Amino acid sequence: MLGYDVIIYTEAGTKLVTLIVTVNGPESIWLLADRRLSFDGSRKPRDDAIKILALETTDGVALLGYAGLGLTARETEPSDWMSGVLRGRNFPMEQSLRVLAKAAKAQLPRHMIQIPGKGWLSHNIVVTSFVCEKANFYTIDLSISPNRDKFPFRHTRHVSDIGKTPRLSVAGSGGALLASEFQAENKKWIRELLCIIRAHDRGQVSPHAVSDNLAKLNHEVHQSMVDQTVGPNCIVAWRNKKSGAHNGGGAHQFYTGTTRDKDNPSLPSIGCGIDISALAEITAPITIELFERLRSGESNSELDTGKLDTEVARLKTEPDEKLS
Repeated sequence: MLGYDVIIYTEAGTKLVTLIVTVNGPESIWLLADRRLSFDGSRKPRDDAIKILALETTDGVALLGYAGLGLTARETEPSDWMSGVLRGRNFPMEQSLRVLAKAAKAQLPRHMIQIPGKGWLSHNIVVTSFVCEKANFYTIDLSISPNRDKFPFRHTRHVSDIGKTPRLSVAGSGGALLASEFQAENKKWIRELLCIIRAHDRGQVSPHAVSDNLAKLNHEVHQSMVDQTVGPNCIVAWRNKKSGAHNGGGAHQFYTGTTRDKDNPSLPSIGCGIDISALAEITAPITIELFERLRSGESNSELDTGKLDTEVARLKTEPDEKLS
């Protein structure tokens, strides 16, 4: 724990690549995740991962990111798996996280022990949230000993030394760099980030001004990482307090370096048990097709409700905890 109510969530000696940054503002929550997948030299790194899940429950909203296992042998991303675990479960926030924690404890170890190398392994899921309009920060943490015979596990809500929810957390190898080199020089990056988020929450700057700041931070970390375990590209997601100045809502932005991507795909998202991202993938093409017909002046252009109903009926609605 550092000043500014900051949690540095990186354990010494563990293999924990990536960069995750979360911030709880007065009116908004934020999560930055880099997009690099590293393969210990066996393959070139990939910079197309989506390490974020958006979650809305009966009593709150949350953004989940993770550092550790980035991809299974069958190339399943944990964000997609977490979405499957929570699909079909219309639970309050803390109950939802308990379900996810139980599934993580059961499913993650058999995939993590396949990661080559020696030393401790860790997978940390960090959760920034508003629950009943109060900022909360949670983690789900699994470690594996060098002998691969012990699996320490923890799921908890964090409070700072002064009894408050931490305003900021960093995780992964990039988080370790922010905790050491950057913090040792000064806390300028923390001050700048908290300042611009406060300005956003007062309506003085746009959310993209904040996301641009976070993307710049990610790129600086990428350039400073000797082992290159943090990639140049990232995603920034944000959600607003429902009863606050912004009346809820939120969005996300993909970045290539510090440039906003024009193509901004949906994130894995669960809303009160409904797979929002899967629903969007089905409805978007049908809606676009309708708009194209209207634009071309085609007469009697109407939404094909029959096709829409057929596609929606194919959606998976049951939870699936198996990580393959």
